[in-house]
Amino acid sequence: MPAPDLSVSATSAVRVAATVLWTGPDAHREIDAPIVAAVPDPRAWAAGLDVPARRDLDNRVLTQLLAGEPVDVLEERGDWLRVVAPWQPSDLDPRGYPGWVPRAHVAPAAAPARREAAVTVEAVRLEPDPGRRGDDLPAELTYATILPVLAETGDAQHTEHTGSGEAAPGARVRVALPGGSSGWVDARACAVRPTGDGRPVRPEAVLAQARRFVGLPYLWGGMSAFGLDCSGLVHIAFRALGRIVPRDAHDQAEAAGRVPVGEARPGDLYFFARPEKSIHHVGFAAGQPGSDGVLLHAPGTGEQVREEQLNADRRATLVDLAGRLAD
Repeated sequence: MPAPDLSVSATSAVRVAATVLWTGPDAHREIDAPIVAAVPDPRAWAAGLDVPARRDLDNRVLTQLLAGEPVDVLEERGDWLRVVAPWQPSDLDPRGYPGWVPRAHVAPAAAPARREAAVTVEAVRLEPDPGRRGDDLPAELTYATILPVLAETGDAQHTEHTGSGEAAPGARVRVALPGGSSGWVDARACAVRPTGDGRPVRPEAVLAQARRFVGLPYLWGGMSAFGLDCSGLVHIAFRALGRIVPRDAHDQAEAAGRVPVGEARPGDLYFFARPEKSIHHVGFAAGQPGSDGVLLHAPGTGEQVREEQLNADRRATLVDLAGRLAD
């Protein structure tokens, strides 16, 4: 399955901080009102889901889409759109991950720019342009949000900072949003780079990104700082560094170069499958090659992202070839 780089775009894109890709227009429940509202509140939605409500997301939620993420609209049905998301490769559709989103969460895509900014902190405030109320802007952007850069101020200008805080305090980056809006974010929260940058991604850098989320509750279909599932953790750790990889664990295994488990290096992927079943779980190898096996992963509903030694149950389903997606 070919994985597009971040220059892949579409005529439409997500205009809200985060939305859910649903299995159908009627898949959401009353408790999901905060995420399907015209102005969704993904943080409040995640906080309002107890463990039974999270378990009930299976067969309802497919994945999440972030602000600026391109979508191709395939069908319109009332207040809902059936779309494919090209930044999330899937064997379900060669054009991208398919599913349904509220119409209000999608707008015409922003015009491309020479450079893009990827949010590399868990969340960052989005400030409106001077003199604007900003009612049409998300209040914050979540990790791995990627938007075109329109302007930079202060020491951010003409630099290629990496989101590690080296930009001067007060430096800001102006980013474009679908639908014609724009706003400003702290330059220290962003990695600014050329659009579609295909630079190599170091495995230790991907692992460092994933470690940011130790302690975050598991969320089925989650792919944001508001909640993650196992393959969502893998996907966004790569995306924040400029690399698009498939969305689901079995597709990630298909796309990866395979190495013996004993030769897995930190940042490679461990895959898990029951006998004669497809791969159902993925996590990062976090120990040194030849070690007893350390796994960084989002274990499942009711649990949190954690780093731990492989236990007997995990070893029983560990696939004998690890995956290598980093360079």
